Amino acid sequence: METAPARLADRVVAWARMPGAPAVLCAVSFAESIFFPIAVDVMLVPMCAAQPKKMVRLVFLTLVFSVAGGLCGLLLGYLAIDAVLPVIREWGWGEQYSRVQSWYGRWGYWALVMAAFTPLPYKVFAIAAGGLHMDVVAFVTASFLGRGLRFFLVGSLAAWLGPKALRAVRYSDRAGWALIGLVVVAIGLWWYL
Repeated sequence: METAPARLADRVVAWARMPGAPAVLCAVSFAESIFFPIAVDVMLVPMCAAQPKKMVRLVFLTLVFSVAGGLCGLLLGYLAIDAVLPVIREWGWGEQYSRVQSWYGRWGYWALVMAAFTPLPYKVFAIAAGGLHMDVVAFVTASFLGRGLRFFLVGSLAAWLGPKALRAVRYSDRAGWALIGLVVVAIGLWWYL
């Protein structure tokens, strides 16, 4: 039996086939950065796989609306962190939020770059950044750097793989972590060779 997140992921993939899919992609990108539980990659992959020539445009739309949503999360954390914390805990992200705060204390700007690039919950990092009063310019640059790299890699791979990329959608978190591992290994090899 399919779980609720799996059914929602299937629905998001179906949205990618709609005539107004780019507009829906923008809305999902925005919402995913604040509260939506499914990664926008689930919609970006089938769209880039089906229309490889539009990959750059689709990645750009995803990036801009994702960072705009992140800015709303930042503002939410900045203005209403005390009201938002109970909701974060209720949704099961309380432990993650505490961990995110300690990561910001330890790595600052780079914690957000990492969250924006990896399958970590960017929305929690955005709200926490607001709660910790992170500089807006630093937030935007870190978000564009991390999210831009992620979406460009995901979109490029999907465009290159074509229909084969659709199989990876169901395993997007695992595929995302595998991609991160490959990037870390590649950087390590480049650094030491």
